Amino acid sequence: MVIKQPNSIIGNQQLLVTLGMKGEIFGMYYPGRDYAQQVTEALFGVYTNGSIHWLNSIDWQSKQYYLNDSGILKTELNHSSGIGVSITDVVPPGYPVLIRHLKIDNNELEGTFYTYFDFNMGERKEKNSGFYDEAEGMLSQYWQNHYVGITTTPAFNDWQVGKALGAAWWTSARWGVERGELQKNKEDIGNVNIAAGFPLTTKEITQYVIFAKNREELYDLKEQIKNIPFESFITKTHEEWENWLARGKEIDVPGRLNSYYYRSLQVLRLLCDEKLGSVIAAPEFDHEYEECGGYGFCWNRDAVEVVRSLHNAGYTGYLPRFIRWCKHTQLKDGSWFQRYWLNGSLAPSWGNLGCSTQIDETASTVYTMAKYGQSLPVGERQQYLDYYWQAIDRGSTYLMKRTREGLHDSCTDLWETYHGSFTYTSAAIYAALMEVAKLAKAQSKDSFMEYETRAKWIKQKTIKMLWMPETGCFAKAIINNEIYPVIDASVIGTFTPFNMLDITNSDERKKIIQMLNTIEKRLNCTVNGKKGIKRYENDKYRGGNPWTVTTLWLIKAQLGIAEYYMEKDKKTGEQWLNNTRPYFDMVINSTTNTKLLPEQINKHTGNPAWAIPLAWSSALFIEAVQKLSKILHNHGIAQN
Repeated sequence: MVIKQPNSIIGNQQLLVTLGMKGEIFGMYYPGRDYAQQVTEALFGVYTNGSIHWLNSIDWQSKQYYLNDSGILKTELNHSSGIGVSITDVVPPGYPVLIRHLKIDNNELEGTFYTYFDFNMGERKEKNSGFYDEAEGMLSQYWQNHYVGITTTPAFNDWQVGKALGAAWWTSARWGVERGELQKNKEDIGNVNIAAGFPLTTKEITQYVIFAKNREELYDLKEQIKNIPFESFITKTHEEWENWLARGKEIDVPGRLNSYYYRSLQVLRLLCDEKLGSVIAAPEFDHEYEECGGYGFCWNRDAVEVVRSLHNAGYTGYLPRFIRWCKHTQLKDGSWFQRYWLNGSLAPSWGNLGCSTQIDETASTVYTMAKYGQSLPVGERQQYLDYYWQAIDRGSTYLMKRTREGLHDSCTDLWETYHGSFTYTSAAIYAALMEVAKLAKAQSKDSFMEYETRAKWIKQKTIKMLWMPETGCFAKAIINNEIYPVIDASVIGTFTPFNMLDITNSDERKKIIQMLNTIEKRLNCTVNGKKGIKRYENDKYRGGNPWTVTTLWLIKAQLGIAEYYMEKDKKTGEQWLNNTRPYFDMVINSTTNTKLLPEQINKHTGNPAWAIPLAWSSALFIEAVQKLSKILHNHGIAQN
């Protein structure tokens, strides 16, 4: 399967759709964000003068954007022949349906406008069934409890239910489109593809792509949506997104950051399962694991950042739902698995055993659960502890067992690459045990002293064994009982988010500043005058690009120092604040043109690279903008 990195995403809680910059559909996830990806290919094409012009070809110029910060996507396409096509895509609230409204300027050319789909219902290429119900004007395809229907207004006058087979190419609906002649057959089975055609003189088409769990539901949904005017769907979708955004806290930051902030919030909403509480790291784009291990799963490490950022932005329902999910997915030994399907089932993994586990995932989960418990009013806190203390305590006991020597047992790092004892993981464990100790102490639980003592010991040993005075930074790890002196941006975690280093302590503050300066010097990657941060020295993954996540870590740390100095030395505080500008510029200039934040930034072009959009990047951006807004507001600083 070809890897396709999206330019845009739209959806609701029932359907997630990823699209390319020319309106081609890359993914349609129903009924979950993680499963099933129902489509291999979905294209529009114009057949004229004996040739097919697929709308995703290089012959079309495109412009794509969201309408008024809503979840409605607009794609405008123009061909060298003078043909123009405008596509408005919307997934309205409450319906598992993609509605595509097309306006076509045929430039007085004759021919046919085609819509083509290669569905794999239930993520299966084989054993699908397809049919055309002429009385209902609907093409359909299904496998077990996965159904899709295609219907249009006006009705199409040409169709084909074909087979996507290379060996029998003449049976393919795609071959029919490319010849400008569909076969009008009504049924087929196996690896099915379908197409429909309209005279090129058709000025407007509304296409409905409807998903359902059975045939009856499909037909019922068709009747419902075909009786609702398209403009009504646009209005309801716009209002629904507007109302959701209005629930969040206001921010006060320079204009460019505002729109990226709100788009990141919308992205996180689409990647969260609001019923289950879990979050996918990114829409899957490598289903066959050809070049990576896949992204369409829930990692606790990423998810805690997502739900915390949403919580702090004013969306307070996500964090408790995720904590509830964590209680039910915790393993018997108190830890959490490498990654999960959204329903809590264990996902394909390469981190199952002893040294291959990722202790930081358990630590960040326990840290989040304990910190949230402390934030609750006394009465609510007791109810929370009655339900969650056992899970928190089991997780803490697991962390205690893995840190009998102060530094943790050998495990896998957060980048899922190295085995050893890591600065980042130690900081996460420290933070978890300290927060659990505070929570236990507030409830007069005897275990608080044990957890607090262990946390302080972990901090002491981490500084003693991993701090490199000559370098002014923590080492990445201890591997095979030897210090591994590579500079890794993740050591910023000792300051943010895990606060192992205390900025109010002069010696530790000096270490924080030295560490950030070293990371800037050793991991900086300048592209088009903007500055980004690589993961670690000699990183080879995807060519060793700077990452959005690591760049945002540095931004957050610099903002933390700026905030500290604002009360004591405003000039120094403003200098640290200004230091963030080229990094913020890198982040917002490396998005898709629809403002989706990627995992990585191409080190040669500055373009978005690899997973798009990445939930972790979006969450850290939201947190950084919130921090910036707070500093600017509290200290009356105006920025352009």
